[in-house]
Amino acid sequence: MTTSLELEEKYRVTVAGAVVLLPYTVAKKQTVYPDLCIFHDEDPARAAAGAHLCPSCIEWMHGALADVAKYWPDLEDALAPSGGRAASSERVGGTGDLYPPLPINGDVSDVMRDARRAIWLAVGQLILDKPDQRLPKDHGTGVLADWLSRWHVNYLATHPSGTHVLAVGTDLAKVVNAMKEAAYQAPPVEVDIDGDCHQLMTNAKGERVRCTGKVSGWTQGDGRVVIRCSLDITHRVPADQWFATAGRRAPRPSRARDTLKKKYLTGRKA
Repeated sequence: MTTSLELEEKYRVTVAGAVVLLPYTVAKKQTVYPDLCIFHDEDPARAAAGAHLCPSCIEWMHGALADVAKYWPDLEDALAPSGGRAASSERVGGTGDLYPPLPINGDVSDVMRDARRAIWLAVGQLILDKPDQRLPKDHGTGVLADWLSRWHVNYLATHPSGTHVLAVGTDLAKVVNAMKEAAYQAPPVEVDIDGDCHQLMTNAKGERVRCTGKVSGWTQGDGRVVIRCSLDITHRVPADQWFATAGRRAPRPSRARDTLKKKYLTGRKA
């Protein structure tokens, strides 16, 4: 029977003066970590115990992965310019008969490709190192980046291969800056809405329950308006769809929601 250790990626580690190949779990225990953070060439900083990075760089990596998750939906909206179908509606893939294909922003597409590559290289190596690791059901780039940020930053910082850690950090530094520039070609505007998220989430017991997040309205740099959940980045819908369903749930919408609807969906001043 094949054990988990036999399936794990092998790494070269020096043990008793000899270089040997060891599976990830064993190699991590035998790795001699540097005294200084590998991200600081000009301004040396002491690395955290059992890690390649200093505490501030570990926190930076956590934030960088969270930023990929945060800005990914913005890039999805910026991928196709506003116009064609209603600006606040979801795009339809393929050619179809109802709506013509929308033109694609090539610069945004390139940034999304680089971000997808950076995240999947990190995820792919994690799968090689931990064959039993279960991925989120949704394999979208934003979801995986959020998953890495929440649960696997320590795995990255303490990886037995400093080369891998450096490569992940270099990729993240490039794509996060590019994502911010592409997503915020015009400043987004957030408007609080007195409303709850009505989608489902999985609790600690594995049960599907109603999401406890709050929603806010975002007008993107390209003019699209979406409603976002504060807890789950995948809980987002076009504003027109949200207002329609919210109206059925609450015949008398709150003043804040009614004001937002007037401002962004009718073109009238609130």
